Amino acid sequence: MRLEHMKICNVKTLLFSLILIFSCENYTSPNREGTAEVVISVASRGFYQFLIKFDDDLYYPENLPEEFKVVSQEPIPVDIKFQLLDDQEDIFQPAPNDVPVFLMSVPLIKIVSIEKIKPTP
Repeated sequence: MRLEHMKICNVKTLLFSLILIFSCENYTSPNREGTAEVVISVASRGFYQFLIKFDDDLYYPENLPEEFKVVSQEPIPVDIKFQLLDDQEDIFQPAPNDVPVFLMSVPLIKIVSIEKIKPTP
């Protein structure tokens, strides 16, 4: 009887351990980081939207610092860390009469840190 009781206890302990191991979630950081570009989207004359191009996807930053809002044709290379938010932002393009029209919606992000990548001489 004692041996049978030990076997049952060992099986219960093993099952409990397995349940604990397999019920643990893999923690992944909510932040994404890496090299990106600040790009400009022209919606109409004098109306620009500044976007982040990261891994070939576009994102709308809710808190892009003013120093990155440069009306230029060249993208600004940056090192960035950001959080993906649960919302979208509409992007517009100019119509032939220069009125902004809907182009697409892109995910909204919150920038945690951003730095310009200095060109190598």
